[in-house]
Parts: sequence; C-alpha cells; structure tokens
Amino acid sequence: MVLTRVGIIGLSTDPTAWANLAHVDPLRSKPLSDHYELTAVATSSDKTAKAAAEYHKIPTTNAFHSAKGIAKSSDVDMVVVSVKLPLHKELTLPILEAKKEIFVEWPLARNVEEAEELAAFAKKQAVRTAVGLQARCLPVILKAKEMIDSGALGRVITTNVFASSSMLVSKFPEKYRYFNDTESGANQISINTAHLLDPLCFLLGEFSFLNATTAITFPTVHFAQPDGSEVAAPRTFADSIMIQGVTKSGVSVSFMNASTTNATPDSVEWTISGEKGSLRLSGKNTFLAFEQPKLYISKERGWEELQTEVPYFGGIGGVYQAFTSKKEGNYTGFEEAVVRHRMVEAIYRSAKNGTRESY
Repeated sequence: MVLTRVGIIGLSTDPTAWANLAHVDPLRSKPLSDHYELTAVATSSDKTAKAAAEYHKIPTTNAFHSAKGIAKSSDVDMVVVSVKLPLHKELTLPILEAKKEIFVEWPLARNVEEAEELAAFAKKQAVRTAVGLQARCLPVILKAKEMIDSGALGRVITTNVFASSSMLVSKFPEKYRYFNDTESGANQISINTAHLLDPLCFLLGEFSFLNATTAITFPTVHFAQPDGSEVAAPRTFADSIMIQGVTKSGVSVSFMNASTTNATPDSVEWTISGEKGSLRLSGKNTFLAFEQPKLYISKERGWEELQTEVPYFGGIGGVYQAFTSKKEGNYTGFEEAVVRHRMVEAIYRSAKNGTRESY
C-alpha cells in the first residue's frame, strides 16, 4: 500500500504539545500507520525545525523553517497546520498553491472572510481539505447519529446543552495571550462553543435562526509567566454564551456554555429529545474530544448506557480515518468550515445587536 506522506507545521520537542499528542501519536499507531507516514516538519526557525525532526526521528533534510519549504518537498503529500490561529491563513496559502492535501486546526481562519478566501482557493486548486472539528468523528457522536438517522428516536423535537468549565478562570500560559486580542479570532465563541455546536449541527442540522446573549462574568484574565509570576489584564472576550434557536429541521435548541470557578466541577450535559425516545450525553469536559462523554438512551425506568469505542486522544485520529475513507460529512473540509465560521459570525452579530440571526 502506498502511504500518504505527512508533513506537520508546528511540531516541537515538547511531548505535551497539541501537535505531538493529537497528530503524531495517532499517525504512528494502527490503523492509521497503515495509511500515513510522518516524513517532514516545519517550524519558525531552522534550529527548532531540526530539533523537532531529530526528536520525532524524521530526517533533518526534511526539516523546514517555512511553509513554502515544506510545501515544495517531494517527500510530502499532505501538510498539517497546527499552530496558533493568527498564522493559519499565511501558512495555508503556500500549501494550497503547491496543491498538497491539507489539514488545518479549527478555527480555519481568523474570520469568515479569510475562511471563504481559503475555501475558494482550495476549490480552485482541487485540493482535498480537512479541518480540526473532530468531535463529530467521535464514536459517541457517530453512534448518536446512527440512532437518530435510523428513526429510533422518532421525530426529534428539542435539544438542550449545558456546559460549564473553570478553564477561562484559571491562569493562561503567556503563549496564549493572543486569545485576549480581539483581532486574533481566538475566543470562547469561535473555539470552545463552536467545538460544541458542530456536533449538534452534524446530528440535527444547521440553525434556521438563532438568538445569542454573551457575558463577561470574570472581567480579569491572568497570564502565567515563565518565572512563576502572573500578569493581569482586562478580559476582552465573552466567557459565558447562551444561545436559543431552531434548526432547519425544526428542532428547538437551548444552549449554554458557562464559565465557573472550580467550586463547580467541569461538566457537559446534552439531551436530544424525540417523540419515541431520547439520548443523553454526559461528560466531564466541555471539549468533548478531550474526554468522550458517555451516551445514554431513555428507557421506561430511566437511562440506559450505550457502549461505544474509545477514540484516539483528542479525536483527531477519527478525522484522519474519515479522510482516508473519504467519508465526506463525517469530517469537516474547508467549505463546511466556512459554514461554521458563518454560524460564529451570526452569534457575534446577535450578541452585539440583540437580533435574531441566520447564516
């Protein structure tokens, strides 16, 4: 079997880094290792690129310090962009220019305009694309979709999501200061909330309309410094988001993603109610892919747990599996990511103007 040769922009020598955990481990484990081979790395400097290559046992001849370099490599068929959001567009364009397959972490871009530009260029170049909205690839979500599509719940009437986390109240590492920059596009709505709403829309359809309310519950954000100290700054982004709406299939939606202190354990509770039956997803992490929730189906005497497979760390392995098998819809490409960006923009508009929005 001919393996797809993968180069990753953003690999490092830090074993806890997202690119290492979410991409390298799944790619080098079966069944993905039967389809993919990690062959190249790119970082912001020649020194760090070579260090990352040596750490991951990649030939240093395939260590690059630019997106153009890795894009032109004859040893690379597919490139992964796993760096901070403000750099996504800049690093993605050379890959599309070279007509290499590409996987970009979510959000695809800082805003919907950039996302539309990238999607249009990818279509022009006839490039296969994937975006890291991996929750829809989780076994628990695919099982829920199977049951909904089979008619086991009957007509779905309503869905309710309540998620709470102390993550935004905790100290942020200094490297994430860009989250507090309104121009970066990285915030609680575009990242955590979108990661929750994407599987909802995957299962129940896009919103016909929505109304959103946001709040800054904790007005100060704390950035942890390398020396152990911290720097406080006024929070610029909403930390609690409430959304009411109706999907195009007629499902009423009630959604809340709340920031709390650690006095309240992190959790997510999601109920999907149908005329014949209901499903409940219950978990301890608002990022569903970090810790897959349990799935329950309603019975006469309560809830009965349904067994599902254990996903790869972060669920990214499921995206690669869907991409390999070309199961479009089970993973998000650039064009589908544009729809999610439009949803995020609709939430922004509604929260700002107090209006009912569509996208």
